[in-house]
Amino acid sequence: MGAPTAPDGVEAPSWTAAANARNLASAALRMTYRVNAHGAHHVGRSGPLVIVTSCEALLVGAVIHATAPRPVHVIANEAMGRALPDRVLAAAGDLKPAGPGAILAQCQALAAVLDERAVVVAGAAVPASYLVAKSGAPVLPVVVIGAMGRVPTDPPRPRSRIEVFYLPPVVLDVPGDPLRASTRAAVAEQVRQLLADADEHASRRLVSP
Repeated sequence: MGAPTAPDGVEAPSWTAAANARNLASAALRMTYRVNAHGAHHVGRSGPLVIVTSCEALLVGAVIHATAPRPVHVIANEAMGRALPDRVLAAAGDLKPAGPGAILAQCQALAAVLDERAVVVAGAAVPASYLVAKSGAPVLPVVVIGAMGRVPTDPPRPRSRIEVFYLPPVVLDVPGDPLRASTRAAVAEQVRQLLADADEHASRRLVSP
């Protein structure tokens, strides 16, 4: 099997937009909240990477933009997709995986990873299994705690503490053709286990003295 390629004519989202979003989010969030990032060095500064988080908060994209040591492209979770207009997501170099542009968004995410960038799959709006299986990129789980108000579309109160735990990336086993449902299901189970282990790690860190 040859090296993976993005569909013809599909361009990755704007790297410049993602870099600008990182700078803006870092300044805004650190003025408004007490943000503590742990293990952000695991993201690295280059190379293909799929970052996965189960966080459904509206702010999760901004939090990862602000704390990762390089620009990232975020595949929006449901709260982001509902609250943020498409033009706002595009201005941050992010992607909306719903509606008529859903397939294009996944193709753009694949193009970004194959261009050796980092892409974040946030929440459950879109499974990470296709992107991981198709690209073969390492997968890094991240746990974000405290980024949500009463409901996912509400931000937390000002000066709230937000904890972000980045764990080491892992290369998952892709047991066959990425386009086969059975292959994607096997990869999805590995991603689910990574996230469960990451949640346990973060819980231990929060209660440790």
